[in-house]
Amino acid sequence: MVNSPIGSKLSTSSIIRSKIVVFLRNLIRQREAVLVGLILVECLIMTILSPYFFSVTNFTAITRGFSMEGIVTIGQALLLIAAQFDLSVGAVMALTGIVTAWLIVTAHVPYTIAVLGGVGTGAFVGWINGVLVTKLRINALIATLGTMIIIRSVALGFTEGNPVINVPLSFAWIGQGSVGPIPVPFIILVVIGLVIDILLRRGRTLRQLYYIGGNSKAAQMSGIPVDKVVLFTFVLTGVTAAFGGIITMARLTSGIPTVFSNVALTVIAASVIGGMSLSGGKGTVLGALLGLVFMALISNAMTLLGVSVYWEGTVTGTILLVAVGLDMFSHRNS
Repeated sequence: MVNSPIGSKLSTSSIIRSKIVVFLRNLIRQREAVLVGLILVECLIMTILSPYFFSVTNFTAITRGFSMEGIVTIGQALLLIAAQFDLSVGAVMALTGIVTAWLIVTAHVPYTIAVLGGVGTGAFVGWINGVLVTKLRINALIATLGTMIIIRSVALGFTEGNPVINVPLSFAWIGQGSVGPIPVPFIILVVIGLVIDILLRRGRTLRQLYYIGGNSKAAQMSGIPVDKVVLFTFVLTGVTAAFGGIITMARLTSGIPTVFSNVALTVIAASVIGGMSLSGGKGTVLGALLGLVFMALISNAMTLLGVSVYWEGTVTGTILLVAVGLDMFSHRNS
């Protein structure tokens, strides 16, 4: 019996396609290791191309620059694991920075009270988002888009579009200071990241996010209080956004109502690049932060190579589309 050439070609094509699928699936599963490799390669290339890249000054600037977004990325990553997300984090950062700055400059309250006021504001907004999603069953996209618009308007209305200035330099230390060569914001990021990562891996509540993101109905039937866990995660995301906003306000010594307009998309992109899935159920805080580091290094490389900052969005968007495409391709062929 003679084999058909067409059948043979189809068989070969199927084998090749199957191998590609397996390769991409393994690549996605090992996303953290791949990102570490890409970051090292990126550093090596930039060390060759620019004499200014591999320096303490440049690395200090990079780590200080992405630390605030890194704190917000941690909260966003938790929501993505639960198959949710929050578009209002940038507006929350602006509002909490303004609230904290106003409490310090105008109300003259102690720093601790001012920070608690800012964090409480972020937690309250997170609670509102959680209620909209878990109680009123509004899609997270619509719910957080709505709160983003409202919060941004509140920030602009409260300040009449003007920044809250003259924040004391003694408070600015948490945004501008360093411990040796290490920026204070980066130390805060590492501490928060380690705590959340440990709770995500070993804590009962945050560990349940994987089950909720994988199959919320099955998680509910198994006894997991899905709505309570998701609501708590929205509150936690609001708190991380508040910390990011307060530290940025300290760095700028002013609360500015118009900042952080693109932060939500940046942290979602970083999380997806780092191995998160928009359909939920997988990913780690470490992976999300590595994704942010990868993006920060690309931005820094473009600056050092003299590429216009206006092209940065094109590069970020392309990387995001590739990451999401790989994730969807893996899901479709799993």
